[in-house]
Amino acid sequence: MTGKTCSRTGLHLIKADGQTGFRVTQDRYHPLSAMENKYVGPLPTPEPGAALVDRRGRYDTVGCTVYAGDSEMCAYAEVLGVFRKKLAAVAAAAESIGWKVDEYVNKVLEDAKLNGVEPPWAIPAAWQMDRSIHELSLPSKGWWVRIDHRDTLTALERLTSAAAVQGMAEELQLLTIGSITGENRALTTLLAQTLRMQTLEDGSEPLGISFESKTLFGRCWAFWDRREDLGLPPGSNDPQVVTSGGIGTDPHFAFVADYYRLPRPSR
Repeated sequence: MTGKTCSRTGLHLIKADGQTGFRVTQDRYHPLSAMENKYVGPLPTPEPGAALVDRRGRYDTVGCTVYAGDSEMCAYAEVLGVFRKKLAAVAAAAESIGWKVDEYVNKVLEDAKLNGVEPPWAIPAAWQMDRSIHELSLPSKGWWVRIDHRDTLTALERLTSAAAVQGMAEELQLLTIGSITGENRALTTLLAQTLRMQTLEDGSEPLGISFESKTLFGRCWAFWDRREDLGLPPGSNDPQVVTSGGIGTDPHFAFVADYYRLPRPSR
């Protein structure tokens, strides 16, 4: 991973050299499509009675952000988080009634088997059949910002001073690895937008962010699709799909699902 510190911004950069990425998406969407995001920082106050739900990716900026992992297993580990949350909810239920977690999980498994159903945290066959994994060729020119580097932390504390948001001054001036890789989307999206707006020492704009997967299965990229945001067709340096395949029979998928103790019915 070739890196250097930008003399203009102080950010730590990783050279783009056509790295290979992997991405899991629903088949009804283009493999490189992404939901457009409209807000960075704190979300607007919802209407009375409406719930505030933050569905933004960690490093979403205003526009479209395409995420990819550096391996098949990393890509699967990222998307299976929804099922891990369901398993965690079962553990919380066990704790609330004084059961040991393993005993309660086994009881739920037994009841599900007796009733001919899958446990709540199982990966449905339909979920598997509706998705594919795509191998991507990432940009071959330009620079990624490595957000989990001390130089980037220090630079961000300076760069975000102009983007201060009321109530976030302390967080922005005391950045740690925990704060930049955590679940606080108000903070991480604001940091991402600050990075996106920088001009690097060679006059180019950052491609996006390189960061360690929260699953520790590898590293990920967050690519800011600037051409899509402008309504332009993909450019020669944009990510490209190399191959695509189903996930149900992929041994990498099986490994990650089994690693997280997530049943995966085939039908």
